[in-house]
Amino acid sequence: MPSLDCRQERSALLAAVEAGSAEILELARWMAAHPELSLEEHATSQRYRAYLEAQGFAVRHPTAGMETAFLAEWGAPEARPCIALLAEMDALPGVGHACGHSLSGPASLLAATALAQVLPRAALRLRVLGCPAEELGIGKRRLVEAGAFDDCDAAMMAHAADMRRAHRLFLGNRKFEFVFHGRAAHAAAYPERGVNALDGVIQSFVAIGLLRQQLPRGVRVHGIVSDGGEAPNVIPERAAARFWVRALDEAVLDDAVARVLHCAEGAAAATGTRLELLEDESTSPPMRPNLPLAALYCKALSELGLPETDDPPDARIGSSDITHVSRVVPTIHPNFPIGTNLKLHTREFAQATASPAGEEGLLEAARALALTAQEFARSPEARSQVAAEGS
Repeated sequence: MPSLDCRQERSALLAAVEAGSAEILELARWMAAHPELSLEEHATSQRYRAYLEAQGFAVRHPTAGMETAFLAEWGAPEARPCIALLAEMDALPGVGHACGHSLSGPASLLAATALAQVLPRAALRLRVLGCPAEELGIGKRRLVEAGAFDDCDAAMMAHAADMRRAHRLFLGNRKFEFVFHGRAAHAAAYPERGVNALDGVIQSFVAIGLLRQQLPRGVRVHGIVSDGGEAPNVIPERAAARFWVRALDEAVLDDAVARVLHCAEGAAAATGTRLELLEDESTSPPMRPNLPLAALYCKALSELGLPETDDPPDARIGSSDITHVSRVVPTIHPNFPIGTNLKLHTREFAQATASPAGEEGLLEAARALALTAQEFARSPEARSQVAAEGS
């Protein structure tokens, strides 16, 4: 094939996305009808891998200690840059693909295969990572810890929403379980012999509730009682609560966590209970943004005639394990719209993913990701700016 200039290459990418759209939309429809929960995405992972192998990608499976995770590569082994495209796959209990992974995963696959069809192998190395268990907050963390991103120069994926934005943030999320240990006793016959572990939980909620007025704007603290005892006539010897603490700024998050932990420690001291503190594996840091990489995605949207909505990067944000990736490689996680006034993790959102607007959103994401990756691969200046921002 004769070499193409940059404009021809970008036109060819869009044509490749269009040519591959029917097959990838069929995959998305299958996923919508067959949702699989975190770490149980066996059929989805198999279909992802078969699709990529048919397109000439070398697939390594399993990886990072997860049966459904995989790493697929295309390009010359020495080619630079190395661009990772992340393919999520898990659904939610009860509401299926109400987070849109049935669109975001296939969008990454379609962008990757379009790039592989158009760009020469010496121009870049593509790495598609099958990312399980985003809903548990652990899949990408385990991939990072396994070194899946160690030699990557950029990582990207796009996520369904009711907005279009190239730059999106995520809150850091520290997740704890406070387990209070006391001493059981008959609650009526000799309550004075017991030490009520539930009192420690209740006192923690009171203290944290009072703390909220002293926390900076943007800090979120929410909790539930995960163990309140067995019976009203038995003073609980064990009780527990789970609390999540979130913030955009790492220093603010660390300070808020320290103050919340002091509340639990104080509750234990006040009630005579013993506190056991557990931090969950799915804890995640705040997103580390890379604005030059986001600007490349914004440029791609402009080329496609798609204006961003007015939503700021911190509008309606939660947390995600993508933030672990952002700590080791320049990363973007833009949004593509599949409807209006939608709320994640609802049946309405799941229905929207299987609508014509959802399918068009998938194709928008694939086009924009492919153009972004091509610009990054072909522009030394862009790579330099992205690397400088991430250093």
